[in-house]
Amino acid sequence: MNLTIDFKKPEIAGAFDWQLCQEINVKNDNGDIIAKAEIELITINKHRDALASYTLLANEDTDWEIPLNLYFKGQNLTQDLCEQLSITHDTKKAKTHILLEAISVLPQYRKQAVGQYLLKEIVKHHEKAQSITVLSMPMHQFLDADECEDESIKTYYQAVDLQNIKVSSDELVNFFTHSGFIEFDVDESLLAESLPYKIFVASSKSILNTPN
Repeated sequence: MNLTIDFKKPEIAGAFDWQLCQEINVKNDNGDIIAKAEIELITINKHRDALASYTLLANEDTDWEIPLNLYFKGQNLTQDLCEQLSITHDTKKAKTHILLEAISVLPQYRKQAVGQYLLKEIVKHHEKAQSITVLSMPMHQFLDADECEDESIKTYYQAVDLQNIKVSSDELVNFFTHSGFIEFDVDESLLAESLPYKIFVASSKSILNTPN
């Protein structure tokens, strides 16, 4: 099976031109969409570090709260996390960071490395990104296909059949750990309440170094 990747034009996600959203689709030989990812990207520089960025984003509905407050220092990942991901800690250059909002593969194409292919193409395309984070929880818990406004997106997620063909939390853990992510262990004492998801972080290097 020959796969092709289609990156939609990034769009400004909110009020800032340094916060973008993007849709990425994987297509088969017939041009049918068989996998999809939705990502957000933020670019942080030394004049607008992680906490300053979060302060600005806090006025919007954002999923960046936990990452920016827990494992960033200045504008980039902490040195400890960089060491875990085997990447160079950098406190000077502006870096892009990716938040994987959703990733899915049609049921009949699962367990064929399509998801890993999609992740690798994302980090190749965004080669300057230092990190990619996912707040992992089963999609049927946060997405209703019938509520999607875009008809093509609605049709795709209806085909994913989230309510009837559910991916478990354990399956997600296996997928992300085998795709180059490490689980970020959150100190529960820092939280007002337990998180409804697990946090996984990867770098371009850690994702590209995983076998298909």
